[in-house]
Amino acid sequence: MRRTVPFILTGVFLAPLALMGCDNIVDQRGFAATPGSVEKIEIGAQSREDIVRLVGSPSAVATFNPNVWYYISQKQEAYAFLKPKITEQKVMQLTFSDTGRLQGIKRYDLEDAEKITMVSRITPTAGKELTVLEQILGNVGRFSAPNGATQGGPIGAPTSGGGQ
Repeated sequence: MRRTVPFILTGVFLAPLALMGCDNIVDQRGFAATPGSVEKIEIGAQSREDIVRLVGSPSAVATFNPNVWYYISQKQEAYAFLKPKITEQKVMQLTFSDTGRLQGIKRYDLEDAEKITMVSRITPTAGKELTVLEQILGNVGRFSAPNGATQGGPIGAPTSGGGQ
């Protein structure tokens, strides 16, 4: 009984040290505006060039409408080896008129996001799937002799009659 007490005490003192290594990992990605720059944006008063000078180039431009710019930022948190979780997401959409003046600003956050499920279908390919054993034994006997010489003669020699 007395011998187990030191092991228990050692475990009690070492467990907090081991758990300190499992700290929360925070990862900030995407657009990071300088403080106060986003508040200086004014609808109708600024052009595309003014916006780029003020807050920087956009994270993305709409595919079918170059007058819509997106500034995207995201914050992820992960604990130890677990899958990261998105804790904060901000999207700022700037819309410009055809003359290049800022026409509108919309802001979206994580509550506005929609979960999109990816298609899980697999495209079939030609050929056959090999097992591990077939992969290992598949090349047995297909190797050439040392120095590139084969039993039939020099490398590249015809193996059948060439019409002679």
